[in-house]
Amino acid sequence: MNFIRSQIMGIIALVVLVLTMIGGGGGDSLGVRDTSNITNPQTFEQGLTEGGGVASVSEDSGTVTLTQAQLADNKVIRFTGGAAAAALTATLPAVSTLSKVIPDVGDTRTWILANDYTAAATTTTIAAGAGIDLQEVDGGNVVIGINNYAYLTCMRESTTVAMCRVDESIPAD
Repeated sequence: MNFIRSQIMGIIALVVLVLTMIGGGGGDSLGVRDTSNITNPQTFEQGLTEGGGVASVSEDSGTVTLTQAQLADNKVIRFTGGAAAAALTATLPAVSTLSKVIPDVGDTRTWILANDYTAAATTTTIAAGAGIDLQEVDGGNVVIGINNYAYLTCMRESTTVAMCRVDESIPAD
């Protein structure tokens, strides 16, 4: 009788071990979750590539307001106006619109802004929409020179305020 009981316990232990090894042990695999909220730290041993689309904004009138769709669907915003515009002012959307992209307090998102204008000395100036606390790096400004890039990082501070920082980079070669 003890022999049979030992055999049954061994089989149960083996079944539990096999189920644990094939995913039945309660561990979640990335991409197999039933929620978009990941509350535990994740390790990406082979690195992480961040994706996103590229939006081309061509505006010769001198002003443009970025839209929620452009920011939600893209990682890169390329300003590609022609020679007709001497400079462009790109206004960030109001915080009420930006809240659809960074909805919760503490949410942060970063974009790359590219000034691809073809006219000599053409600049792109970033302007704040309603409720945006526009910041620049110390010694910098919110003007992106021709053929330069800037990182735009926005963080939701409250239900009515978002802080957005412009950090321009210039060619090193």
